[in-house]
Amino acid sequence: MSTYSMCYDSQACVRCFTCVVSCSVENRLRLQRNGTTALENGVNKSLPQLNYLQPVQREYGKYPESYRITELHHCMHCENSPCATYCPSQAIERRPGGQVVINQDLCVGCRTCQEACPFDVPVYDKATNASYKCIMCYDRVESDLKPACVSSCIANALISGSREEVVAEAKKRAKRYSEQFGKEYIVYGADKINDYVGKTGWMTIVAAEEMEKYGLPKKPIVSSMGIRQTTKAIGIGATAAVALGAGAHFLYWLANRKEVLSAQEKEDSHE
Repeated sequence: MSTYSMCYDSQACVRCFTCVVSCSVENRLRLQRNGTTALENGVNKSLPQLNYLQPVQREYGKYPESYRITELHHCMHCENSPCATYCPSQAIERRPGGQVVINQDLCVGCRTCQEACPFDVPVYDKATNASYKCIMCYDRVESDLKPACVSSCIANALISGSREEVVAEAKKRAKRYSEQFGKEYIVYGADKINDYVGKTGWMTIVAAEEMEKYGLPKKPIVSSMGIRQTTKAIGIGATAAVALGAGAHFLYWLANRKEVLSAQEKEDSHE
């Protein structure tokens, strides 16, 4: 399977948020398909793993020159995926299509992925002691379906497919917008951003001058991960560091397991 990619066209988006609703519905159905949640709970509950796509609206300027933008906050599915690099339990994998996915069965709830992510994406759920994030509907894609958000977008503001196809279409749109509005539009993530994240599997068409307003940093990096990155480069020292880290996080997981099970038992007793 070739690398699968997505792109959000911020200029074409009409802010209807159908994509957000579709994401939530698909994730509720996914819980039921996996047999982990009863129908009633899947419909009624509000869980971190139900909302992978979150709109963030911001307003800039003063009336009558004010304007509003909508950032779609989601996993970027980075080429170098620092969340996977630093996960001590190796719970984060890359699917054949390139999607970066957390395996909740292996996640020990250490939240290292949160610390490593420069886009502040992974969300921790205390009830399950695990972290969650967008999976780019890899299960749908591997069944020859488009991601739920893409299939429901009425404005064609979300595009997906092979990386080559998506990049070509995104750059074509960016060029058209640049000519139409007289300012530079770019495709964030189409090219290597930096060594920390590389390219991104989920790209964004945005005016160059408004990148950071959309939560797209020019140099996405987490300085606190520098020590770990240096340790890893040492080689043997990295192996020892990972082993120690995994052991420490496993002890952390054991210490919290009783609390998690107790919370789940209480929740089940109220259902």
